[in-house]
Amino acid sequence: MIRFFHYLQYVQYPFTVLAVYYIFKGSFFQPNLANVGIGVLCMGIAFAFSSMGDVKQISKKEEKVFANKKKFRRTSLFLLWLGYLMIFVTAVFICQKWLLNNEIGEQFYQLGLNCFPLIIAVFFTLKQLIDKKEYHELKNKKNLVTERINSESTSE
Repeated sequence: MIRFFHYLQYVQYPFTVLAVYYIFKGSFFQPNLANVGIGVLCMGIAFAFSSMGDVKQISKKEEKVFANKKKFRRTSLFLLWLGYLMIFVTAVFICQKWLLNNEIGEQFYQLGLNCFPLIIAVFFTLKQLIDKKEYHELKNKKNLVTERINSESTSE
């Protein structure tokens, strides 16, 4: 069952392609906040699926972050503040419906609603980062214990 969720992380790629398409279409080719909102929604879904990856698969870049406490703390605080910022921006977009009280306000309201998956995804990613850090530390402790046992057995 866990393997199913690990493979489910690959669903992020079609959503990323859709997100890029709609964001560019809504920003440059046919300016429209509705298309940007669909792009943000797809990016949030893609970002959420990316956090379903296996915590046992740690990249070299992640190992460098885990090895340095300051880098790990900075990265986790960045994700935490990004989540809070997204909550604030979403609240501002949603309030535009009542402040502007016209079609533009309604489009900003929809854009705010489309930001919710992105907020959830940021916190999912933070959770995955913490889980990877714990796995990395556990693996390193296990290696240290194994090395200590091996060195004691060879010295006898």
